[in-house]
Amino acid sequence: MINILDKKILIILESPSKMKTISTILKKINVTNFKIIPTMGHIKDLPKNSFGLKIEKDRVIPTFVFLPNKKKIVQQIARFINDYNYVILATDPDREGEAISFHVYTELAKISSNIVFKRAFVNEITYQGVLRGLQNLGNINYSMVESQITRRIIDRIIGYKISPILWKKFRIRGLSAGRVQTATLKILTDREIEIQEFKPQKYFYIKLKFKIDDNVLESPIYRADQILRIFDEKDLNVFKSNFLKKVMNKKFRFDISNIERSIIPPDPLKTSTLQQEAAKIGINNTETMKIAQKLYEGVVIDGEEIGLITYHRTDSTRISEYGMELAKKIIGKIVVHARRNKSIFDAHEAIRITTTKPLPTIRKYLNEKEYKVYELIYKRFLASLSPACKYIHQQITSYLDSDLYIKYEAAKILDKGFLKIIPEYIEKYKVFKSEFIESTDRYLEIIDYEIVEDCTKPPPRYTLASIVKKMEEVGIGRPSTYAPTIEILKKRKYIEIRKGVIYVTNLGKKVIEFLFSKYSDLLNVEFTSMLESILDEIEGSNYSDAKRISFEKIIQVYRTLEN
Repeated sequence: MINILDKKILIILESPSKMKTISTILKKINVTNFKIIPTMGHIKDLPKNSFGLKIEKDRVIPTFVFLPNKKKIVQQIARFINDYNYVILATDPDREGEAISFHVYTELAKISSNIVFKRAFVNEITYQGVLRGLQNLGNINYSMVESQITRRIIDRIIGYKISPILWKKFRIRGLSAGRVQTATLKILTDREIEIQEFKPQKYFYIKLKFKIDDNVLESPIYRADQILRIFDEKDLNVFKSNFLKKVMNKKFRFDISNIERSIIPPDPLKTSTLQQEAAKIGINNTETMKIAQKLYEGVVIDGEEIGLITYHRTDSTRISEYGMELAKKIIGKIVVHARRNKSIFDAHEAIRITTTKPLPTIRKYLNEKEYKVYELIYKRFLASLSPACKYIHQQITSYLDSDLYIKYEAAKILDKGFLKIIPEYIEKYKVFKSEFIESTDRYLEIIDYEIVEDCTKPPPRYTLASIVKKMEEVGIGRPSTYAPTIEILKKRKYIEIRKGVIYVTNLGKKVIEFLFSKYSDLLNVEFTSMLESILDEIEGSNYSDAKRISFEKIIQVYRTLEN
């Protein structure tokens, strides 16, 4: 560990909005001789108006050029560099942040060979978060950089080779194709086709009303664990005259089971689930990420600027020891639940709060939408470490014939547990809305029936919440790309969004039809998902293996398009 408290340090961030927060924290840590300069995002990228790649037999050579006005930023940093002992690269702790640090380091190292460069990973912009970052300085993760560069190169190959073909085909300049955007559009288009081709079928089902003691209850008629559906009116009439007449006003023995069960709390939020939950309360994915960025970078609370949440681009549901200690200060005893869904992308912990300040205090300093997003994170974090909800599950079953039966379910809460924090979570369980029966009788009486006419329904269109969930399920995109992918599809006029529901336009359908007639091997969901796994493999490999895997995958994509 390097002691930098008495050293002169130059800190490189990518965003100016967190400069003030970090500056205040550094002074509290007693780091007094420092300067902070933001890069304003990436400083270099592949050239906008040329391919920017040289493909040779045994290597791929990308040409990275300065983005507009970014050379001036590097020159500004260079003017100060010799006045400091350390340059600390404190860009965001993800692939994109690592690539920014890499390009900054590459340029500055040309200017001075005497400066010590160190990488700081700051997961939360709080006193403890910044202190931990400074106490555990490391080096640039070149495998992570290789992963980002591989993604950028493959995206460039696909976009540069295919997009001009789209312009020519549709005579609309500005259309684009890409790994994630096209695979996502294909998912949306397939669902749109399913809906359009769906032919509804009318059917009937029967609800029986029955009486246990003085309780009047109802249940559909079941067969083989499915509600009995009758698709023909003639069959319905036969069923009425035969079966229903036989059971009306008759008593039948029923079995009742009351089993104690529990519901463990949901996971703390990660990027995808934060977007899904926010979409349910009317905040779109892009807006959610902007709000989360602000909450992460810092907000003035009681005269002090602090980061209110941990890093918000994460696939992980893990909570660090620091997070658990924070939860103990708020709710007392915590419970760490055994969970099945262990994250494989565990570079960061889940999105959680960073302060013990109560919600009413925080609310005074945020606008309505900012507070709603913060409240989601706050409650899910604390709920995830709270006791399970304990309840009794009741099931009443009565066979009316050899294979036809009624089934009634209800539930009674014994201990609310985490529901004290997120009571609305119980709404997803319909069983709690049914009346719990206390009876010693074992016979019920059928007293009435209702014939319900319905029809089969097409699958629903994707919403802003459900498409992110689907992207995550099939493995396309990453936390940083979910929201931008939807935005670019909207910008290209491939989709329209109405009240949170996504509709594919005629242009979107035609583009997908054309692209998949020519390039399905590169643009399908399976390839995109596989490539995301390859990028994770590159990131987790030693550097020599990362370079090899990167080259193999880039060459595969390039040759496929060249052929």
